[in-house]
Amino acid sequence: MTTDAKIGERLMLGLRGSEPGDPGLETDLAACASVGVRAVLLFDRDVASGRARNVIGRDQLRGLTAHIRSRLGADTIIAVDQEGGRVQRLGPDHGFAAHPSAAEFAGMPPRDRVAAADRLAAELADVGINLNLSPCVDIGDGSPVIGGLGRSFGGDPDAVVECASAVIVAHRGRGIGCALKHFPGHGSAPGDSHKTLPDITRSFDPGRDLAPYRALCARDGISVMTAHVLHRGHDRSRPASLSRPITTGLLREGMRFGGVIMTDSLDMEGVRRQGALEDVIAAAAGAGADLIVHACNSERAEHAPEVAAAAGAAAARLTADAEAFARLRRWRRELARGPGG
Repeated sequence: MTTDAKIGERLMLGLRGSEPGDPGLETDLAACASVGVRAVLLFDRDVASGRARNVIGRDQLRGLTAHIRSRLGADTIIAVDQEGGRVQRLGPDHGFAAHPSAAEFAGMPPRDRVAAADRLAAELADVGINLNLSPCVDIGDGSPVIGGLGRSFGGDPDAVVECASAVIVAHRGRGIGCALKHFPGHGSAPGDSHKTLPDITRSFDPGRDLAPYRALCARDGISVMTAHVLHRGHDRSRPASLSRPITTGLLREGMRFGGVIMTDSLDMEGVRRQGALEDVIAAAAGAGADLIVHACNSERAEHAPEVAAAAGAAAARLTADAEAFARLRRWRRELARGPGG
């Protein structure tokens, strides 16, 4: 396998367009195919234009996911952020159900939670999506973009684990993987990492914030997403997503996590103050992330061709970690097998 064909295995990229033949979609798929990308991320809305992006309706989305796999491979991972509530890419405007937010989910009786989680997972499976970037296991309501938007299951770690477990079980029953986020914890972060780099040094509580990862990260099909947050007690200058002491030291070694580690999107301002795109990609890989995520959905107008080129500039770092490739390939095979896989 050539270097160019390998670097894409370390990437998850957002795509433009909703139908086969859309110029943006075909340009992005060609760029992905050229470097071997095997994971993509879909959105309902394009941030730069404000218009629809990938999701129009059920039949359209089934056709889109089938087309993506026909171009990139049958085992391609197709992901979405479908937490429910305010973070729901497949919503009523597109013919899907309205799903409860994490805060609402936590207030349901356990039996109702199971049913709600299964309804959400069933919709994803029906349209060919096999990875949900959920559940959000950030604890508490201190962050305006987590608790402030109803994205937290609450402030009690045991309750968060119970709710997240119901989500995970429902998704695995439908053959869908889950990503726990945002490691090591965004629930107390004072700002929005889309716009700035929040500092959690004083608000972070390891006994509280790491509890969901200790309880859940060994589950089948689980990956973990690292956050663009700063904890100076672990790393004085780099966010968790670019920090080897946090990504490798705390998560991989300290918590003995053997699954796939992915970054939050590298088009967010909380990480881009660290350098040029190729430098940030190299830093994320050097920190120990297996999968480098770039949503390609911001005012920066960086799309798959630009990210693929930047990854090429960081190829030496991306191709150096044989264990990362092994983890990613096992993970893709597991999700491609579907329910019971």
